[in-house]
Amino acid sequence: MTAANEPAVGIDLGTTFSLVAHLDLTGRPRSLVNSEGDLLTPSVVLFDQSSMVVGKEAVRAAVLEPDRVAEFAKRDMGSTHYSKPIAGKQFPPEVIQAMILEKLRKDAEAHLGPFRKVVITVPAFFNEPRRKATQEDHGQVSYTHQSGPQNPLLHHRPHGHLFRNGKRGSGL
Repeated sequence: MTAANEPAVGIDLGTTFSLVAHLDLTGRPRSLVNSEGDLLTPSVVLFDQSSMVVGKEAVRAAVLEPDRVAEFAKRDMGSTHYSKPIAGKQFPPEVIQAMILEKLRKDAEAHLGPFRKVVITVPAFFNEPRRKATQEDHGQVSYTHQSGPQNPLLHHRPHGHLFRNGKRGSGL
């Protein structure tokens, strides 16, 4: 696959839920379902004994093991540590967000195949340190940074701004 026809995705990396979308072959925005069959992925990470689990299972575990679950990490972007220790350890919020992005990447690749072009929306109120921190966490997931919208527009709108005149990749 050449760089020109490689799929590009848009990610709304939300505080509570995250969503991945792309433009289909007709230029229409389409949300992608995750491995659980849902459009929205909870932005929650469970630090299990031997692995990290992102999404619904992490939400369920939060009831029984709140000290092993990280949620709302986006609120701490730009800080040196997530707001509370997880399983007795401090983690930077970028690490937690990178785990969420990794799950989103794997779920999107299950539908689209490998991709490197991605746009991640950030809220308009994010200052420069928070924007840089978001760039760092998606850099940990093997993406090529693309410029993107600077506010949390819902669903497909941020992704529609990436393409002009219905041409794939023309806005990248």
